[in-house]
Amino acid sequence: MHRDIAAALVGLSIILLAPSSLAQSTVELGGSISVAEGDMGIEGISVSENQDLVLAHGANSGIFLIDSNSPENNSHIEWSGDYSLLDSSFHPGGKTAIMVGEGGNVLRMTLANSSIEQAGGPSTFGDTLLTSVSWNGDGSWAYIGGEDGWIWRFRGTSDGGIEAIVLENRGDRVISGISCLRGHNICAVTSTLGGIGIIDQEHGLHWIGGFGTPWVDIVCHSSEVPECVAISSDLTIASIVVAVSEPSETRVFDNDIVQLQGFVGAMTGIEAQSDGISLISLAPFGLIEHDKEAGKSFHWLDNIDAVEFDVEISDQRIVGTWGSGFFEGWLITDRGTLVSFGPVDQNEDNSMLEIWIGIIILGGATLLVASLMVSSSPKLSNWLTKRIGSEEERKDVLRKERRQSRKKGRA
Repeated sequence: MHRDIAAALVGLSIILLAPSSLAQSTVELGGSISVAEGDMGIEGISVSENQDLVLAHGANSGIFLIDSNSPENNSHIEWSGDYSLLDSSFHPGGKTAIMVGEGGNVLRMTLANSSIEQAGGPSTFGDTLLTSVSWNGDGSWAYIGGEDGWIWRFRGTSDGGIEAIVLENRGDRVISGISCLRGHNICAVTSTLGGIGIIDQEHGLHWIGGFGTPWVDIVCHSSEVPECVAISSDLTIASIVVAVSEPSETRVFDNDIVQLQGFVGAMTGIEAQSDGISLISLAPFGLIEHDKEAGKSFHWLDNIDAVEFDVEISDQRIVGTWGSGFFEGWLITDRGTLVSFGPVDQNEDNSMLEIWIGIIILGGATLLVASLMVSSSPKLSNWLTKRIGSEEERKDVLRKERRQSRKKGRA
């Protein structure tokens, strides 16, 4: 029993010293900067075709242009609107970008001089909340989605006007995401509880499955096997292999939809990190890596590591991410905080492992010493038993002490 008590002490000390949980993050957070003072209310971002610019936007028509490789080089683009801008898309030609938002508002930015102009408004889109936008593969049309299932194909005309045509076969739920395949004039659409759709080369909208799931976003990868990845707020992922020759034949089957296990939080957005790799944003603050080739998802950044990095930042919402290397990149939060991430320092991990091995070895030595001390000291043994022994062991010690006390009294 003495050895058991000593072992319990050592085990208890190691448990108390050990971390309460072990994070599984692939990356760690680095430096942080802010695009401006205060809460910017950022709602969305898009990355240019050549990956060198990031367009961020949000509340009160706030617009920011960010150098993707050196985000400290960023600028606030003035615009007089007072509505939220929810989504954006760079034109494949690389000269302009469009933004959509509240009140049926559509803005166009000319990148050469960072100028903004009104490209659409209530006269075209009514008071519809416009939630999603993406240019198709060759930049001939942009698709704009909104509340109540509205989807338009949209473009400017040679006379300075615009053309906006409603797509047929729309649903009645919010269009939460639109993403288009580069090299093909085919796009994918997610609708909150309304399913997943494909827009073909002739602007036909086909609903292909995933009905009843709270989809929040989608991203398409234009690789050898054209594939899109849709995410939902309840940690569900759908993988959609697009039938390029006959887009209407694309289907989402039950085995294409997986609810992730071992992750905590709600998915809020998805961005392409590199070829075939997507980063999924989580609330509370965290990131998941999804590898479409492997068909698996991995811990990229766990919330516990974000909290340890900066409690205030970890309380913000990740709005978007972009890559600057295989395991490197940046994220932006709703407050307008930019945070870099990079691979976890393996040397640091090895050092921690060595520390814990040392603790275990020390614990073993402590166990031996404690066993010897307990064995040679009946008083210490009794004291330990009364505090951490079983109920029967404590009663036995108390009975022995009472008997010894009576013997001393008679003497």
